[in-house]
Amino acid sequence: MSGRESLASLRGLNLNLLPALAALLQERSVSGAAARMNVSQSAMSHSLAKLREVLDDPLLIPAGRTMAPTPRAERLASSLPPLLSELGRALTAPVEFDPETAELQLRIATFDYFELAMLPELLAFLARHAPGIRLSVERFEPRSVQRLVAGEIDFVLGGGTMPMPAVLMQRTLYRDPFRVIVRKDHPNVRGRLSLERYVELDHLLVSIEGQALGAVDRALAAEGRERRVALRVPHFAAAPLVVRGSDMICTIAGTIAERAKELHDLRVLRPPLELPEAEIIAWWPRQHQRDPARRWFRERLFGGAMASPWVRKRMRALERGA
Repeated sequence: MSGRESLASLRGLNLNLLPALAALLQERSVSGAAARMNVSQSAMSHSLAKLREVLDDPLLIPAGRTMAPTPRAERLASSLPPLLSELGRALTAPVEFDPETAELQLRIATFDYFELAMLPELLAFLARHAPGIRLSVERFEPRSVQRLVAGEIDFVLGGGTMPMPAVLMQRTLYRDPFRVIVRKDHPNVRGRLSLERYVELDHLLVSIEGQALGAVDRALAAEGRERRVALRVPHFAAAPLVVRGSDMICTIAGTIAERAKELHDLRVLRPPLELPEAEIIAWWPRQHQRDPARRWFRERLFGGAMASPWVRKRMRALERGA
């Protein structure tokens, strides 16, 4: 019998009849089954009649003082108890999630921003508190949205300008201000960066979507100014390496700038013009909302337990509304 035929055969079956069926098959007596289920004999007789109708089988046939099972009833007598036990486990409330013993793989689609900004602290936290949780990080692409809606991906982490379906759950992690990174011995950058010097220098632009202009260019255009973009790259990780080995400067998310300072000994400066902060958002499927393991992960992620000091500072600023 196919899966569709099996479902069709159960459409008229009230699940409340299954415990009665199990009692009847074990006791082989209406009165005995009624006593086991703590119901009246009349109610048990009604249940047996309904079961015979739905299953199209007499199930139990009178044989003296007891009742003899039909061949189908004998098969049910051996297969029904474990099925009821499994069904009970499936329908009961989930057990409390224990991060120290849990075995789970979480799938995250994002850009290399996340790998630089949050991944080191996140992995260190999981190694200490949830060693059985493994991460699979993949590059965000258009089909990642459909996979997230379907529950094939657990999280998407990205910027607030990314168009995402309203059916997804989401939460803003923090807002990331822009900073400028420059090598320490840059011949034309000594102290604070003036707007005049800023537009004179060669710029590196990180454009993950391949756009020719970024937030800096739009802000400069509003003031009637323009910068020279000497190089465009599609990955955040490339920017600190290029800046360290050249005279180019790069205006980049503050989290990446702080990581570049830590890893590559670069200087971090405030940009000499007002720029909007980038909104960093986590999206997840609605069907994962109540899952204990994923809820535990989200709570630690949103609470800053798996974040660098800079990111935690930005999270606190978001809570204060700053």
